[in-house]
Amino acid sequence: MPQQTANDQPRDARAPQERPAPVIVFGALRSGTTLLRLMLNAHPDLNNPGEVDFLTDHIRPAPDAPTGWRYDMAALRSDRMFTAQAIEIPEGLDGLDLMDALLARLAAKSRGLLCVSMHRDLPLALRLLPGARVIHLLRDPRDVARSSVEMGWAGTLYHGADHWVRSELEWDKVRDKLPADGWTELSFESLMCAPEQELGRICAFLGVPYSPKMLGYPAHSTYGPPNPRVAGQWTHKCKPRDVADLESRIAKMMRARGYMPSAPFRAPGPIRKATLALRHRLGMWRFGVRAYGAVPFFGVRLANRLRLRGPQRYFQGKIDRRIRQMLR
Repeated sequence: MPQQTANDQPRDARAPQERPAPVIVFGALRSGTTLLRLMLNAHPDLNNPGEVDFLTDHIRPAPDAPTGWRYDMAALRSDRMFTAQAIEIPEGLDGLDLMDALLARLAAKSRGLLCVSMHRDLPLALRLLPGARVIHLLRDPRDVARSSVEMGWAGTLYHGADHWVRSELEWDKVRDKLPADGWTELSFESLMCAPEQELGRICAFLGVPYSPKMLGYPAHSTYGPPNPRVAGQWTHKCKPRDVADLESRIAKMMRARGYMPSAPFRAPGPIRKATLALRHRLGMWRFGVRAYGAVPFFGVRLANRLRLRGPQRYFQGKIDRRIRQMLR
């Protein structure tokens, strides 16, 4: 029996999708997916409307449902990324029928091949979207962790690469199961150093000619042009001890992706780990209170613990509005 690939897994018992599956741009948060989205969306034959993690965040297996899957509609409607897309949920649809309808609405936003950005649940996405191709965007985890701390998602560099690790482990699960022409990899650092060359390679993968318009995104965004100095900022913005702590966690994964540890390191002992954990929590609290206000920040946490969905959505809505203002 031939080996089953990621795209061979059954989607459901219905007829195949009427339209081709989108191309998935997959990478950890803070790895440059927004910048790549702007570049792709500036191409006259490509359409990348942005992040669509809501497609997989709120869908669950449901054996009693017509397609075998069901959405948490309330969670979907309140999702920050979903509301940012300004698309409607068609009445009477759920599960994979709803996923197809949402993708159709995203595709209708612009002409060209649909490319969507995702940060997690790649194995599930490939199961639900058979035939989808993947652009894997990779960035130095030290810069990802540094940026995560700046965003308030972590209080220490040691914890700031958690989501990078999760995304890369997901990529490891599916990479060897995809057909050879079903994926390509792009490093953020290469994109900054040789944008025309790397974008030309991505266009060839997508089957469209390279367009200089892809580098015209600064005219309609807050992002500047590609700059090699944006890469490797951890070398002068992070303390060597913090870098060593992080590298001790993920040295094997770094080397496998071509990122060499900066110096010999020693894994932090129990006292150092406890100190890092405390710094992590206090750092996130300080950032959260400063950025969102004490009431929304602690209110959403208390509502989550008490499973009070109404207050949770209220406070989360306040936080999400502030995040939209902060994100470029």
